[in-house]
Amino acid sequence: MSEDVTAERVATMAEAARVPLAPGSAARIARATGPTIARFAAEQVDIALETEPSTFVAVQRQEIGR
Repeated sequence: MSEDVTAERVATMAEAARVPLAPGSAARIARATGPTIARFAAEQVDIALETEPSTFVAVQRQEIGR
């Protein structure tokens, strides 16, 4: 999986998220995050993510109204 962390992929993700990156930053980010991502892949860490984030927003809005 760490081979999936490339400067091109980082740049694409940043562009999609509208995060400006200085020239050379994508490569630096890829080098910095690659080892951590490789360790997660080796350990087969399962991180459950909320599949419906709108439920969180709905609950959060209810709490604001209290």
